[in-house]
Amino acid sequence: MPACAQCSLHENRITESVDPSNTMISWSIWPSTSEGAGPANDIKETFRRLPLPYADQEFNINPIKKEEIESLTTPPPYVHLKHNVYFVKKKCDGDVFEAKCTGCDPPLTCQIRCSCRSVFISCSQACKCSKMCCNRPFRREKRVEIVKTHLCGWGAVALEAIEKGDFVKEFVGEVVDGVTCQERLEDMKQRGDENFYMCKVSKNFVIDATFRGNDCRFFNHSCTPNCQLENWQVNGKTRLGVFALQDIQVGEPLTYNYRFEQHFGPQTECFCGAANCRGKL
Repeated sequence: MPACAQCSLHENRITESVDPSNTMISWSIWPSTSEGAGPANDIKETFRRLPLPYADQEFNINPIKKEEIESLTTPPPYVHLKHNVYFVKKKCDGDVFEAKCTGCDPPLTCQIRCSCRSVFISCSQACKCSKMCCNRPFRREKRVEIVKTHLCGWGAVALEAIEKGDFVKEFVGEVVDGVTCQERLEDMKQRGDENFYMCKVSKNFVIDATFRGNDCRFFNHSCTPNCQLENWQVNGKTRLGVFALQDIQVGEPLTYNYRFEQHFGPQTECFCGAANCRGKL
């Protein structure tokens, strides 16, 4: 229940409101100043005894405050997810689930020659590889930090050294189909929203991290990125991962090529600063 600053000093005298409207009237059971008078028994008696006029106060609670959007220290709020939330049937491939790697080199570690790795399939229990197998991404994510950039809004930087080919993070959000994706884009257009975080895996498999997602939604675009998105099969399920294209140092911004599709509004300018920058996303 919304609280009144004036009443907070007298918590033992506050009465809960039963007013179902948006208007909250702050009042308490004040004793009369008359000698021998007891506490008031109802709200009318209380108002009659008040020494000062009372006032109605409107409590309009905005879910996202303007100062939160424009904050220089905290990114706009969103719901953090560890895994995808599906609004479509989970995309599974039975044949992929039964895939087994063979002839790995070096033996049983799947570092170079691995039939699963070559087609972006994570090794599973069906494989003959050892505990030293390095073709099981999505198990440990790299540590990153969300920071405010000079020209590109909020971004992400590495908090640990990352080697070329390493798995960085999984791109997660709400998985929707193409129709729902278009409906959401139209809603954003009507509201005048400028930022959305959608990644299209296929026609009816779109990961929308606009309202629910993880740190990947803060990875900025670059025309010369140091990461890329890869579509993997993990235990038969489609998962989207961010992988390093090169060695990345601590504190270096994490970027990938958005391959941006303009759905509404003017073209978005690119401020990546790369030598080959196209100027537009």
